[in-house]
Amino acid sequence: MAITPSRALGCDGLSRQFFGLLVLLAVFVLPGCATYSVGIAKVEHETSNRNLAGALKSLDELKLNGSDRMLYYLNKGTLLRLQGDYAASNQQFESAKSLMDYLSAISVTEQTGSVVVNDTVKAYEGTGNEQLLIYAFKELNYLQSGDVDDAAVEARQFDIKQRLIAGKDPSAAYLSGAFVRYLNGMVYEEAGERDAARIDYSKAVDGYKAQSSITGFGVPADLKFDLDRLESPRPRLSSTRAQKSAGAAKQSPDAPNSGEVVFILHDGLGPTLAESIVRIVNPDPQNGAAILSVAVPRFVQRPVPVARFELSEGSESASSELVDDVNAIARKSLEDRLPAITARAVARMLLKNAMARKVKNQNGDNGSGALLLSIVTDVGAIVSERADTRSWSLLPGNILMARLALPPGKHDLKVTYYDDSGNVLATRDYDAVSVVAGRKVFVSDYYLSKSTAAK
Repeated sequence: MAITPSRALGCDGLSRQFFGLLVLLAVFVLPGCATYSVGIAKVEHETSNRNLAGALKSLDELKLNGSDRMLYYLNKGTLLRLQGDYAASNQQFESAKSLMDYLSAISVTEQTGSVVVNDTVKAYEGTGNEQLLIYAFKELNYLQSGDVDDAAVEARQFDIKQRLIAGKDPSAAYLSGAFVRYLNGMVYEEAGERDAARIDYSKAVDGYKAQSSITGFGVPADLKFDLDRLESPRPRLSSTRAQKSAGAAKQSPDAPNSGEVVFILHDGLGPTLAESIVRIVNPDPQNGAAILSVAVPRFVQRPVPVARFELSEGSESASSELVDDVNAIARKSLEDRLPAITARAVARMLLKNAMARKVKNQNGDNGSGALLLSIVTDVGAIVSERADTRSWSLLPGNILMARLALPPGKHDLKVTYYDDSGNVLATRDYDAVSVVAGRKVFVSDYYLSKSTAAK
């Protein structure tokens, strides 16, 4: 007969090992968590100040390995994207995708450890929306590198991933990936796959409608125009985009003598999580842990600096639209996951209390040794309880987009950022942007805080 660990060690040995592990976690793991919190704040500060080289250095110094490896790939991929190193950025995002698939297969096994110790021992694999946004940023990297074919590959892979995520939680309509679907439609149009573009535009419209009660905004006007254009026998102007130039209506961006600039802004720093801990004094500390603790994450929304922006070239201009409210979707995601997170926290509390009772009852008459073990047991139970507050720290709070139809040639673009009071935050110039007839050119920027220097 096989000897199980509990038979070989006995309950007392198992309890000692269990709480020894908790104390080791308190000594070695928890300082690491604090180091990560401090370190990632430094990365965010450097990024907000547009010191991307400094942010990359700070991120590397964090040495995110083990259960935090996904966070390294996601944040480094973001920094390299903002730096304009699109190929290197996609290498990091591809590593994140591979790790994500691997962790998805083993997450059930890892979940057992999170019930015993705390949720931070589980390897971070990203929330559903974070996993979907990886595809958006990879596509944008390819588009800004002029690689439409590989962007289309990502769009097709996204369709599979989104269906898998939706299948796990059919009630989470906000995980439609509406923004990514919108982007996919543009990718397919650039690849000459108009029917595939029409399908994804239609799914994007449905997705925006489904999440509107959470985000507070509906279908972007430019997306409505795109779907109407592809579903109609011939292209026609929407009223929102029928801008005037020299007394004549601007042509549709897919007209043969017009191209289009698509400008995307990473606006603000996205959602972060803080820890909420409830501690209760055990009325019978000799038959359990002295303090009963439950730790869960709580949502912390950071300010989004840019309320809107204007993209202009000479007398031509286009206003931005909100195309993804990352904060709102993250808040809803946490709300939906919180019951399960709380259930695990309560299960941990009960398990630790039961193990503490075993240790104290079995060593009650051992004098000073029993007292020391009792103290260690109580300390281990308290300090090992931690909420999982990890997140993709450099995600934007939201994403804004403006689209401007222009004739072929080189164009000097100007982008003016405004806050919610209408004050100008900054004006940035993009010189000699090449526009090709019948094609889209993608340009992006980031504005993470009101203290960001105007460049």
